[in-house]
This record gives sequence, C-alpha cells and structure tokens, in this order.
Amino acid sequence: MNALNALRALPHALSMAFAVLLVGTANSFTGPYMPLFGVQVAHMTPLSLGLFQSLLAISSIVISLQLGRISDRLPSRRPVVLLVIVAAVVGYLLFTTTTNYLALCAVAVVFLGTGAAGFPQLFAYARARFGGVSPQVADQGLTALRSVFSLAWVVGPGVGALVVAGSGFRGLFLATALLYAVAGVVVFRSGAGLSARSRGAPTAPPPPLPSRRPPLALIVASFVLYGASMSMGFIALPLFVTEELHLASGTVGLIVGFCALLEIPVMLGFVFLPRRYSNQTLLLFAFGVFVLYFVMLALSGSLLPLLLAQVIRAVVVAIAASQGMAYFQDMLPGRLGVATTLFVNSTSAGSILAGLVSGAVAQAFNYRTVFFVCGALTLAAWALMLVVSRKQHSLQQSAELIEQAAANVHN
Repeated sequence: MNALNALRALPHALSMAFAVLLVGTANSFTGPYMPLFGVQVAHMTPLSLGLFQSLLAISSIVISLQLGRISDRLPSRRPVVLLVIVAAVVGYLLFTTTTNYLALCAVAVVFLGTGAAGFPQLFAYARARFGGVSPQVADQGLTALRSVFSLAWVVGPGVGALVVAGSGFRGLFLATALLYAVAGVVVFRSGAGLSARSRGAPTAPPPPLPSRRPPLALIVASFVLYGASMSMGFIALPLFVTEELHLASGTVGLIVGFCALLEIPVMLGFVFLPRRYSNQTLLLFAFGVFVLYFVMLALSGSLLPLLLAQVIRAVVVAIAASQGMAYFQDMLPGRLGVATTLFVNSTSAGSILAGLVSGAVAQAFNYRTVFFVCGALTLAAWALMLVVSRKQHSLQQSAELIEQAAANVHN
C-alpha cells in the first residue's frame, strides 16, 4: 500500500492518466485496422502498404526526435504536447476525405508523423512533473501510466471494430480525431505541463552524459531489431487472420484486446511488487521468449493458438514498454525528452525496415513467412542485448577493481 499511497501523491497524476487513456484509446482505434484500411479501402498492395508504413515511421522518428530536443530546452513541455495532439487531430480528419495513395502518404508523413510524438512527449511530460518525488516512485508512476495506456488497448480494438462495422473507416477516423481533441483539452486545462522550470527556476543546460554508461549503440540496435519484429508482426497479424485464416475482422480486435488485458497485471506487478532483477535482465528475458511467440504464430492454424501466443506477447510488451523506457532514462539522466524519444524512436526505427520487408515477404510468399522473419530478427535483438549485458558486467568489474586498488593505495 505504500507504493499506492506514493502514486496517489504524484502531481497531476489523475489528469495525466486521463490524457494517456485518451491517447491510448485513439491509438488502439486505428492501430489494428490501418492495414485493413490500406488494403480494403485504399486498395494498397502488400508492398505499397509496407512503403506507406515505412514513410510514416521515418517521419515519426525525424519529427519526434527534433521535438524531444526542443521540449528539453523549453520552460514547459505543454506547448509541444499540444502541438502533436493538434497535428494528430488534423491528420485523422484529413484521412476521412480521400483514399488517394499519394495524398494519404502526404498526410501521414506531415500530420500523423507529428502526432506520433504524442506518446513520448506525454511520458516525458509526466516524468518531469514527477520530479519532486523519489526516482523509484517516479518510475512507478510511469509504469502505472503505461498500464493505463495498455488498459486503453483492452477495449479500444473491440470498440474500433464496432465503429468500423457501423460507420466504416470514416467513422473510425472521426472518432480517433475526437479522442485526440479531448486529450488536448485535458492537457490544456490541467496545467500539468507547468514544471518547476516554468515557475521562475532558470533553465539549466542538459547534464553531461555519464562516463560509465552501457554501450548505447548496441542497445539502440537491439531495440531497432525488436521494434522491426514487433511492427512486422503487428502489420501481418490482421491480414494473416483475415486473408489466410479467413476469420472475421472482429477477431483482430479480440486478439489485440486480449493481449492488452494480459499486459496490465504484469505492468502493475512492476509497480507494487519488490524488484528482484535489473531492467537489463528483464529485457534480455523478454527478447528471448519473444522468439517463441513468433514461432507459435507461424505454426498457428486457428484462433486458439493465436490467443495462447498473446500470453507471451503480453509479458514481452509489458517488460519492453515499461522497463525499456526506464532503462533509456537511466542511461541519459536529466535528458528526459531525448531519452524517452530515443526509446520510442529505437523501436519505431524498426518500422522503417518492417514496412518494406513485411510487404515484400508477404507479396513473394505469405504472411506466415513474415512471422519466421520476425523470429530471426528478435533472435538477433536478444544476441545484441546479451553482448551489452556482458560488456556492462565487465565494466562494472573493472570499476570495482579500480576502486579497490585506489582504496589500498590510500590505506
């Protein structure tokens, strides 16, 4: 109960949780059904759909990284959060006006690419507001917010399926724009973005990077591969279910919602239960078992094995999403905007590869083959994280030997 009481004391926790819930619901409305919209309504081929997803990923990375740097220098992060929310609203409204491929690509690159920064900016925004509490409680607050984001995905895909059935994809995009608009109102009225910097404290330059940090390039590469496999699987799953297994499109919402439901108790366990393993150990475990998930998908021939596989995916997503974010923030202390954006962009960068590779593989073979490719990419991500773990262990041992030698000389 101590953790719960501490979380209740976090500044503006309720308004931030509501904003995250709204943004998460908006994402859960469109995420599972964007590939179906592209194929069924915009008449994209698997390859052109992959190119569309890759263009969106590239713009998301470039724009969100720049906004992350800007938000770290502003006295308040709220203007940046409002900017990305407005961009998302405009983008989804424009999606209701055309099915032209080039126009959709342009809207996705400019507006949805900007709106994609909403996730990292909201969490960097919240972490800045939690700065007055202990780091442990602040991390627990972020994990609790991430569980709220997962809660949105429990019901969002199912409700999205009902909206598509009743009002088509136009109704889905209108509903998504409305959710983003309400989230913008919540952020605007809450004042949650007014950090200590905006109340008269001078803006300090970002602190220097720690000298003994993990090999950042290898970690980013590992998350890029993980993000590629995650994105490829997410793109392929709806089409695998409907095109190859010939199940109803509503089944996609059932699968995605079931996975999100399972994520919540895992994430809450990180909030309320004592921690026995480091973030790095948990990530190494998650990447390892994720290989098994894709093997199960590739061998599935009915709904039941797909649902059973979601148990593994829920554990992996819960670890990678919550502990992965904390892992990056620990590597870059004092640079919350950059750290959170780097974490999100590392997984998003995999989407650039994912869109093109999944489209090409599906068009040349089938969506089942895509899952085998995902498994290979995930295995490579696990191997890189294993190298990072061993390098960090060696650095820690060297540091201990140096400290011991210095102590002996002093004595």
